[in-house]
Formats: sequence, C-alpha cells, structure tokens
Amino acid sequence: MAVQLPPKRNLCGTAEAAELYGCSQRHIRTMADRGEIWSEKVSERVLLVDADEIERLAREKGELRKAGKLCGRRPTGRKSA
Repeated sequence: MAVQLPPKRNLCGTAEAAELYGCSQRHIRTMADRGEIWSEKVSERVLLVDADEIERLAREKGELRKAGKLCGRRPTGRKSA
C-alpha cells in the first residue's frame, strides 16, 4: 500500500515533534487525535506531523508563558550547538 503524502510539508515523526514541542510522544499523538495538529498515519506505528506547525505552536506557547498567561515552565526546545 503506497501512501500519498502532501507536498510542501516539512514532515517529522512523533519523537522529533515531541523534542521540538517539549513534551512526550504520547502528547503529540493525542494532539493529532484531537485534530489540533495536522498528521498522517503512514502505518500502524508511524505517525507523521508537520514540523513547521509544531515549531510555531512551541513558539506561541513560549510567548504565552513569558507573558505570564500560561502556567508552567518555559519550554526548552532544541539545544543550540
């Protein structure tokens, strides 16, 4: 079975998305199940999400936390080399 993936999307798996967003892979899958983020199920175990969308959401979450409008620690995101 061939999967037709949409063009012009920067795709990543749940592990990379979780690292970008600062959460667990389970949370990324829950967000996808709820329709909060775009996702494409490639197989029973593989779920692809839009990395650009995850990065945008992480930035928005960080800005809300910085402004004091969202509880919790600021997300750390990717570590710079």
